[in-house]
Amino acid sequence: MARLCIIRNIDSAHGNHIHGHTFRIEINFVDQLVNNMVGNIDFHEITPKIDSVISKLDKTYIDDVIKTRATIENIAIYIINELKDINNLYSVIVWEGSDKYVEVLKEELKGEK
Repeated sequence: MARLCIIRNIDSAHGNHIHGHTFRIEINFVDQLVNNMVGNIDFHEITPKIDSVISKLDKTYIDDVIKTRATIENIAIYIINELKDINNLYSVIVWEGSDKYVEVLKEELKGEK
C-alpha cells in the first residue's frame, strides 16, 4: 500500500469571537503500488475537484460555508463529504496553526452526511 497526499493552505476566519488562522489541509489517498505508481490515482483528475472545494473555504468565514461550527474536525468532515466520490480517498488532516491537527478517516463517516 502507498499513500498519496495533496496539501493546500488556506487563510480563513471562524468562531463566535471571530478570529483567523492559516489552516494546512492534507488530503490523503491510499491504493496499491502498481508499476511504481499509486494505483488508479490521477493528479490531473483529482486536483481540480480538490481545488474547487478548498477555494470555497479560503479567505472566508468558514462557519458560513460548512453550515456549522468550524472546528478542525468539522472542516475535515466537510471536505470528506465534498470529495467522497473520489476513489481511494482515505483521510483528511486539518492543521490549525503549526501545533494542532485532526485526522478524520473517510471510513469513519460511512452512513453520515
